[in-house]
Amino acid sequence: MADALGQLPNAPLIYVLAQIRFTHVPRMDRRWEDLHERVIERYPRAEPERIEQLTLKDGKPVVGDSIQRWNLLSDDRLTGLIVAADSLVLHSARYETSKHFVAELNNVLQDFVKILPEKGIRITRQGLRYVDLLLPENDLSVDDQIIETLRLPRPPSLGEPERMEQIVTYMTGVGGKLVIRHRQSIKTDLLPGDLFPNNLGVAPRLSRPKPENQIAGLLDYDHFIEKEIPIDVDTIVDSFRNLHSVTSAAFRETTTGKAQAIWKTEAI
Repeated sequence: MADALGQLPNAPLIYVLAQIRFTHVPRMDRRWEDLHERVIERYPRAEPERIEQLTLKDGKPVVGDSIQRWNLLSDDRLTGLIVAADSLVLHSARYETSKHFVAELNNVLQDFVKILPEKGIRITRQGLRYVDLLLPENDLSVDDQIIETLRLPRPPSLGEPERMEQIVTYMTGVGGKLVIRHRQSIKTDLLPGDLFPNNLGVAPRLSRPKPENQIAGLLDYDHFIEKEIPIDVDTIVDSFRNLHSVTSAAFRETTTGKAQAIWKTEAI
């Protein structure tokens, strides 16, 4: 992430998401417009969205309940909010620093709590997620950018590898869980299916051509706390700072010094 080691002008980060889940808010189909009115200068675009959920019945897919949510987007579509009856998301394909991102989260929350009922709503989950796309950098392969335990096994008798996926879960010191998903692939199948596609524009790094027949990689850090607490903006924001602190350390400790040195330089 862009400020794990100070500012990283050439950072591999392509997407960041802060999600807050809470108990059901009645009449969100009306309340979301009150929120939009408060944030319209920063998020002028509004796009309602209905997601149909599929379930299996007798082995066949059946359309179940639908989820209604509202996307509020910046003019360039690189940052946005997703509002639903039980969740609020701030996400961005244009991340600068955690200080800037958390400050915007604080601003959004200050406006959001004003549209909620005065009592009865409680936070149930807070999550912070960073997604980094690893591409060959100069003479540095993807394996050279990550620590040895994450590298792609290459037994000589098995030929050239095509794809690998690892998932590791940690209990963290801030009372949360950190799930690190690491993928490498020679194909264009790296992006997490639960996040992409979305209503945001494309991060500049995703527009970079991938060298033909070379492995690309993905590091997906998903850090969350599942705990029911009252809604208090200062408490929520402090919690996200703690989530970031641990996740930033995870980024430093799973990538190499050579890669970090390249990411500190200006993007070409």
